[in-house]
Amino acid sequence: MNGRHSTKRYINTGQAIWLVFLMLLSCAELVPLSEADSFFFPFLFLFSLFCIAHSRHILPPAWHHALARWLHPLTVRLRAFHIWQIRGTVPPPLCGKSCVCKNCGYAFTGNFCPRCGQSRYTSRYVLKGIAGNVLRTIFRVDGKFAHTLLELLYRPGYVMRDFIHGKRVKYTLPLAMVFLMTAFYMLTAKLIVPEIWERKEEKTSEQIETLRMKAEKLQQTIFELERQKSEVDNPVEQKSIELAILESEKKLAEVQRQDSIAGAPQTDDELGIFHFAFIEKAEKAIKSVPFLANVWNLMWKWGHGNKAFHILLTLPLLAIATRWAFNEKKQPDAFNLMEHILIQAYIATQILLISTLVVPFNGTAHIDDLYEVPFWFIFFLFCWDYRQLYLCTWWRSFWKTLQMFTYCLLIIIGLAMAGISLLYWVEGGRIIHL
Repeated sequence: MNGRHSTKRYINTGQAIWLVFLMLLSCAELVPLSEADSFFFPFLFLFSLFCIAHSRHILPPAWHHALARWLHPLTVRLRAFHIWQIRGTVPPPLCGKSCVCKNCGYAFTGNFCPRCGQSRYTSRYVLKGIAGNVLRTIFRVDGKFAHTLLELLYRPGYVMRDFIHGKRVKYTLPLAMVFLMTAFYMLTAKLIVPEIWERKEEKTSEQIETLRMKAEKLQQTIFELERQKSEVDNPVEQKSIELAILESEKKLAEVQRQDSIAGAPQTDDELGIFHFAFIEKAEKAIKSVPFLANVWNLMWKWGHGNKAFHILLTLPLLAIATRWAFNEKKQPDAFNLMEHILIQAYIATQILLISTLVVPFNGTAHIDDLYEVPFWFIFFLFCWDYRQLYLCTWWRSFWKTLQMFTYCLLIIIGLAMAGISLLYWVEGGRIIHL
C-alpha cells in the first residue's frame, strides 16, 4: 500500500498547467474585488486542487479513508448514473401475450402491431392526464422530439454516438432538431420579452428615416454641384465638380440600396461583417451580373435575421475543425465529414435548448446572437460532449476542444484572406480590361 501511494505522490505536468491556468483566471476575476464577482474560478481552482490532492494521495491517509467512506454513497450513485448515461433509455421487454390491435383489429404477439404499427399499450384519455396530453401534443412533434431533447441534457455525446452507429429509431434527425429548437427559442423570446421585438421595429423605422434624410441631403448636394458646374467656365474646376457629383451619386445609390433592404443593419455601429470593404466590393461584383444579383438579394433577405440559417453556416466549419483536432482520418471507424456535421447539429440543438431554458431567468433575450449562453459555457459543453462522444478523459477533451476552436479561427482567417485576394484580383482584372 505504501508503495502504491508513493508512486502517486506527485502532480503531473498537465495538472500543474491546469492549476496555474485556473490561478491566473482567479486573480483576474478577484482583482479588483467587487460585489459582482461570482467567485467561479476561485472555487473551481480550490475544487481542482482538492481533487488532484485526493487522487494523488497527497492528503494524509486518515483524511483519505474518511473522505472515501463519506463519499461512498455519492460515488455509487454517480457510477449508476454513468451507466445509465451510456445505456440510455432501455426499451420495454417483449411481451409474449396475445393482443388484438385497437386500431386495425389484427391479433398479434409483441409490443407493436405488425400490420399498422400501433402500440399495444394504448390507454384511454382521462381528465387527470390532460396536462400530460397537452405537453405531448405541443412538444413531442413526431414522437421523438422530447425524448431527444431530454437525452441531450444528460447524455449528449452518447446520443450522437448512438445515432451515428445506427440507433436512430428513437431520435429526431439532427438538422430538423436545429430548426425546431430555433423556432421554440424565438417563441420563448417572444412570450417572455415581447418588448425586444417592439424596440427592434422602432429601431428599424428610425434607421429608415435616417437613411431617407441622408438621401435628401445627397440629392440636394448633387443639385447644388450641378448648378455650380453650369456657372463655372474653367475646365479644371468643372472636372473636379464632375468627380464630386459622381462621388455623391455613388453615396446616394448606396443609401437607396440600404433603404430598399428591410431590416438590414444600417447604422455605423451595427455594420457588422456584411459591410466590410471587401464584402461591399463582392456585392458590386455580384450585382454586375443580373442572375447573380437576383440570387444574392434572395439569399440576403432569407439569411438576414434567420437564426437557424446562421447556425447551419457554422456547422461545416466546426465539423472540419473537429475532424482535424481529433485526427480521425487514420482510424478505420472514424466519423466522416457528413457525420461530423450531424454531430455539430446535435450540439447546436443542445446549446439552443439551454438558451431557451435560460431566457426566463435572464429576463431578456439576445435574438441577434447565435446563442444565449456565454462562450465559456459553450466551451464547457463542447468538452463534455466530446468526452462522451470520443470516450476520452476530461483533460484530453479540454485540449482537443481548445485545438478545435483554434482551427476554426485559422479557417476563418484563411477564408477572409482568400476572399480579399480574390476580390482584389477581380478588381485588378477590371482595371486592366478598362
